[in-house]
Amino acid sequence: MSWVCPMCSTSNEDSFTNCMVCDAPAPAPGTIDGDDPEAVYKHGIEAFNSDDFYNAFNRFSEAAEVGYPPAENEVGRCYYLGKGTEKDLDKAFEWFSRSASHGDASGLYNLGCCYYYGNGTVKSYTSAVEYLTKAADMEHAGAMLELGNCYYYGRGVPKNLNTAYSYFAKSAHAGNPPGMFNAGFCCENGKGTAADPALAFKFYTLAANKNYTPAVNAMGNCYFSGIGTAKNVDMAVSFYRRAAERGFAAAQYNLGFCMERGIGTPTDRAGAVSWYEKAAARGNDNAKKALSRLKG
Repeated sequence: MSWVCPMCSTSNEDSFTNCMVCDAPAPAPGTIDGDDPEAVYKHGIEAFNSDDFYNAFNRFSEAAEVGYPPAENEVGRCYYLGKGTEKDLDKAFEWFSRSASHGDASGLYNLGCCYYYGNGTVKSYTSAVEYLTKAADMEHAGAMLELGNCYYYGRGVPKNLNTAYSYFAKSAHAGNPPGMFNAGFCCENGKGTAADPALAFKFYTLAANKNYTPAVNAMGNCYFSGIGTAKNVDMAVSFYRRAAERGFAAAQYNLGFCMERGIGTPTDRAGAVSWYEKAAARGNDNAKKALSRLKG
């Protein structure tokens, strides 16, 4: 068994106490049962979840070197995020490819995302759809979400809103918050499914309960306009404020609008301007127009 330097990615013999290339110290030995790659991988997950990224990367690397697919994916994720090692999208792509070639659902999903966004490789929606479909067939919630986006926008496949909604709904039922939000949006606006405000409100509620900020703002919209629920401007302001305080530009504008008009909250022109300024700084055009109107 060898260890991989998290600083320069050099493979070193177990007997080396420091990296033979950059002299970085070897990671502290873990309490791993033999050479079982699954056990090594689990120790890596424990370290990663404890923010001990240095040791997590080395545990994942040990298991990945003997071809354990989930560990190969996690090595890729460490390179992708720059956790426990320097960020390197090319190496992330290489490790996701290894994991995907061994049939790991998360590896297939991450490889698909690399192709979708052009991270570590040339952007290719066609290749993205290929790998996302394989991961979605394995019930990967994130893959179902991204595949839904492909069908919604017609990227790598012909545009098909019905299929897009189907994947969003599957992702939602698998517990994915963005999938819940997208399914709610489709239900609210009749995209790929019959308009159903009540179902939209349910999807938004599920996502908001998981603290997905766009859904928190959408809940504000539902209460403001009575979409799928009784109109309640006090509740609308409460949700707008919750999302605005997390930096969501649309909610910052919405909260400013309510403050300016005294809807669900006392009229507060100064407070409205403050929220409009925050939203405008994040590129919200409605907020820019509001500031131009108020400041003359």
